[in-house]
Amino acid sequence: MGESVPAHDRASPTTDRGPFELCLLGGFSLRDAAGQPVELPTRKCELLLAYLAMPAGRLHGRDKLAALFWSDRDEEQARGSLRKALSSLRAALGPQALGGDRDAVTLDPAALAVDADRLASLASNPAGIVEGAAPLWRYGEFLESRPSASAEFSDWLTFERTRCRNLAQTVLEGMALRLADAGDLSQAQSVGQRLLAIDNLREESHRLLMRLYARAGERSRALAQFQGCRELLKRELGVEPSQETVRLSRQIASDAASAGDAAVRPADGSGSPAARETAPSWPTERPRGLSIAVLPFAGKSDGEQDFLANGISQDIITELSRQRDFLVIAPQSTVGYGSGAGEAGIAARDLDVRYILAGSVRRGGDQLRVAVQLIDASGDRCVWAERYDRPAQDVFDLQDEVVRRIIANIDAEVRAAERESAARKRPENLDAWELFHRGMWHAYRFTRDDHQLAQGHFERALELEPGFSLPYAGLAYVCLSAVTWHFTTDVGQTLGAGIAQAEKALALDAGDAFSHVVLGRLLTFIGERPRGAHHLSMAIDLSPSFAQAYFGMAQLHFWSGRPREALHHIGQAVRLNPRDPLGSMFMTLQSFCHYWLDDFAAAEAAARRATALNARETWSRLGLAAALVALGRAEEAMTVIAEARRMDQGLTVASFDAVVGQVPDDLRQRVYSALRQAGLG
Repeated sequence: MGESVPAHDRASPTTDRGPFELCLLGGFSLRDAAGQPVELPTRKCELLLAYLAMPAGRLHGRDKLAALFWSDRDEEQARGSLRKALSSLRAALGPQALGGDRDAVTLDPAALAVDADRLASLASNPAGIVEGAAPLWRYGEFLESRPSASAEFSDWLTFERTRCRNLAQTVLEGMALRLADAGDLSQAQSVGQRLLAIDNLREESHRLLMRLYARAGERSRALAQFQGCRELLKRELGVEPSQETVRLSRQIASDAASAGDAAVRPADGSGSPAARETAPSWPTERPRGLSIAVLPFAGKSDGEQDFLANGISQDIITELSRQRDFLVIAPQSTVGYGSGAGEAGIAARDLDVRYILAGSVRRGGDQLRVAVQLIDASGDRCVWAERYDRPAQDVFDLQDEVVRRIIANIDAEVRAAERESAARKRPENLDAWELFHRGMWHAYRFTRDDHQLAQGHFERALELEPGFSLPYAGLAYVCLSAVTWHFTTDVGQTLGAGIAQAEKALALDAGDAFSHVVLGRLLTFIGERPRGAHHLSMAIDLSPSFAQAYFGMAQLHFWSGRPREALHHIGQAVRLNPRDPLGSMFMTLQSFCHYWLDDFAAAEAAARRATALNARETWSRLGLAAALVALGRAEEAMTVIAEARRMDQGLTVASFDAVVGQVPDDLRQRVYSALRQAGLG
């Protein structure tokens, strides 16, 4: 048992034997339905099977496969090598596993179960890991230690490795949070360590581990994690941790000090005035803004695919150009560059941009695949990769859908990277553009101190550039945030000041979607819903991929008494940017919509997702408490309200009403009654 069975010695599998098991994460292994290892004769056969299986069911031209795997041979020899390799795969998997004709080959999806496919399923539904199995789940690099067959194969391999790495990070992060919520902090920490091992330069993974250690009372260990992160970033990238990571370190140290843990000190040296005066300098780099070049997408050198590849890259350029704060290089300037990821660094230097988008279009039978990679040239790292497999019946609908999804992901990833980059720098080194993004970084922290810092950065940006519209929009957003998070006692005056700032922003740039969203949401708060709808619609027209525009429209529908329509727009917002800084608010509004529709279990689930996204905000807890009361779990609801009151001691039904007073009265009274039953005065 357990010995490899050479492919040429195997009887052909019959249909009742079930699929083979192909493992590509961590290397390559193939097992039959009985769990016996299956040995393929060459590494090229292994790579060929992996390529055909990702995903199975696609048609691949024989000429393309021959050139992809045997580019060092002439055409006749390459075709002969391909025939021999396909014969070996048929001997291993059975004659029915491979189909096609003289010109193309396909792998039957029913012949194999592929671990990379299961990874993608888990990423879309982390709860799919059965209870107790999380400690056993492991991730290995896609086709680890396998040599490349050609330059084009290297591009495919880089893409798949990045995609699988991103999927694994999503899965492990979700697993760690679920384990922590279930009270199994030891296993949650173990999963967090596995997450960090995938990419030890990813600060989000360090922060998750710090929170898990602190939650378990291991504050010294949490601060040691910060120190290790700081030293690693300095050594490998020459940068300090982001402000978010430093802030978390200080918060953990402060919590430790209040608990009397004298052995714990802030790891960044902020525990003494002398240390604060000698704080390390933040590394600087020449600002580039949201500058991006879209390299020509690779087709197959035939008319239809070249047409589609060119159409997709042109549409991406056009849609990105609609974003006022994106500097998009004209397509004439990128035409000389190849489509591979290896061209990104060269193109970024030549074109003086920070971000590069590269992609390809391939057709197999009646299926089309579009693969894209977003590269941050400042660190020479692929920060996002995805592929889109769609039926090819209607090329134009396919093109529109794929472009829309790509734009949404680019917009989210690039803006997040800009905020993180600005947060790394010392304020005196920031220009007006960076001050705006530094301000938004603070604004999205949703604390009183950050609210004041954000306002200061926006005001400083206007001192440097009085004609720059975005800082005015930022000041308007600060007013909106002040009302939302109870940072003001005069709601009416604050909303009025925010509307005035948003109108100044639009007077300077009527085509800025963010300004329209902020104004639309402010107008919704004061009950001017027709004007609010106009500006939110304008935002969607100007930037169809901007998730916060759909969230604003969802708020407007909710406040207008249309919870079903609100749920539709929330769904769009989540699809466009599941990692939006307002993600917890997306889920909280979804919770209240479900509550209004008497689906209390869904309301509870959405509220819990919101608290998982932002553990220190109160709105999601109000939604959770209301749902729990409706489900007959008043004692749990009282615990939730007590947590919310510890976060905001001024939280009352009256303070809640000051914000949502324009919401229909029947819902407000239902929610207020539930909150009073949960102990909110």
